[in-house]
Amino acid sequence: MNRLFTLFFLILLSSCREEAERIIESSIEYHRFENFYKEPVEFKFRESTYIIDRTRSPYLYTKKIQRKDSITGQPIIQIDSLWNSTDFKRSINGKTLKLSEEDEARFSNSLNSVAYFYQLPLPLKDDAAIITLLKNTFIEGKEYLTLKASFSEDNGGTDHEDTYRYYFDTSTYALSYLSYDFHINDGGVRFRKAYQRPQGNFIFLDYDNYKAPKATPLDSLPLLFEEGRLELLSKIISE
Repeated sequence: MNRLFTLFFLILLSSCREEAERIIESSIEYHRFENFYKEPVEFKFRESTYIIDRTRSPYLYTKKIQRKDSITGQPIIQIDSLWNSTDFKRSINGKTLKLSEEDEARFSNSLNSVAYFYQLPLPLKDDAAIITLLKNTFIEGKEYLTLKASFSEDNGGTDHEDTYRYYFDTSTYALSYLSYDFHINDGGVRFRKAYQRPQGNFIFLDYDNYKAPKATPLDSLPLLFEEGRLELLSKIISE
């Protein structure tokens, strides 16, 4: 009996894993994000220029800030580079800076976070992602496919302890909402409503970003959002 139960459990687990992978692949296809492997993507966010390059291995994220020296008026070009979400380097006018471990972790996490959200749902395929299929969720009167994501410590970046929920349209597989908790910078809980922004060969997402009290269970956020009990923290728009 125990063997039959174990066999049934393993079959069910495998089926759920396959369904989760199918949802992710279908969403990537909807957003046309297979094109990330064909061409580097450049965008602007909060006065910085970012480039995501998945055409290479290891993949590379860069952030470029250009300003002028307040005394000489000469240009200052700062470039942050992050390989495979783990190896970080900062340079100014081509000269690599020596950073403390604390600063390196902070700057690395900031760059990785911007790139991660800009590429969603593609990062759900990364080796560090641990995906679990959950029961469907209703948000604003509509049913959504729901996945849970956590991350392994290896290649999971400095924020590998964060956990997420992703809500996908049952017909198109568009990523429509997400929620997550995080632990750096004193931690917090967020819920995001996504808005599609077609551009070139892609369908990117902008977000309304809502804040919930710390330790709020992620699975309670859709209902709290419907009831208007979340605080609109910001609008996240890239170009």
